[in-house]
Amino acid sequence: MAFWYVAAFRVAVVLPAWLRRAIARLMAWGYFVFNATQRRGVFANLRIMRPEANHRELSRLALRTFEQAGMNLVDFFRVPSTSDDHIRSMAVNFADIRALLDQRSGGRPVCLLGGHYGDWELAGAMFGLSGYRTHAIALTQNNRVVQQIYELLRARFGVTAHDVRFGLRELLRHLPEGEVPAIVSDRDYANGGEEVRFFGHPVRFPRGAAVLSFRRKLVGIPIFPVRQPDGRFLLEFGRPIDPEASDERSWVRAFVVDFAQQYEAIVDQDPTQFLNFFDFWGTAA
Repeated sequence: MAFWYVAAFRVAVVLPAWLRRAIARLMAWGYFVFNATQRRGVFANLRIMRPEANHRELSRLALRTFEQAGMNLVDFFRVPSTSDDHIRSMAVNFADIRALLDQRSGGRPVCLLGGHYGDWELAGAMFGLSGYRTHAIALTQNNRVVQQIYELLRARFGVTAHDVRFGLRELLRHLPEGEVPAIVSDRDYANGGEEVRFFGHPVRFPRGAAVLSFRRKLVGIPIFPVRQPDGRFLLEFGRPIDPEASDERSWVRAFVVDFAQQYEAIVDQDPTQFLNFFDFWGTAA
């Protein structure tokens, strides 16, 4: 796998934009046709998000979901050879990031919350170029070379990635003043999350960002990079999450429920950018 990653980074440098998009679609169609497990997962999710859709419409949405993932991958391979100015231009509202975040937070320390929606890796780069040093909790890649590639790219944009197995504990012990945790909060890897209603069905969302926000006195700000028709992204900032409950248990639950509700509203606008290629609601079992 490492060979193909390195080759893709090098090839992405020389390919014109139209050819990169064509390759993204070709990869997406291949996965859609031949990866039955992921295809079944996407269909299961779309049936819940779009219960009124017929099979033809579900198939169109499912293929589009695979295409969104393919475009994210091609964007990722392009990043090492892309200038900072070009990455800034990929966010429609890049110039407003700091003002929008300050407006939502009221100047208070924040914890950024997102999901597997849009291009979350690129969003990290955009926040880095806006002057923020961020801390993410991420899965470690199985291949050492691939892991090093991720680490180099994140370091370029001031992103510190903490291993998903113990990252929360690290941030609870020490979060440098002025630096911002940015946590993808829609997959319950630890199997200890809150059960909430999401599109009317129960599913578990992780508690980590909520616990961190309660104990470090942070206000949660949902942020979703929404791909636009021209291929760029609009960074959608949600309403601040800062429950009034005084005890940790109630505060954390209210925090998770609020995030799930805001996340549902974003996903409902375009379910093809919801990039979870497994039966998402099956995690509640």
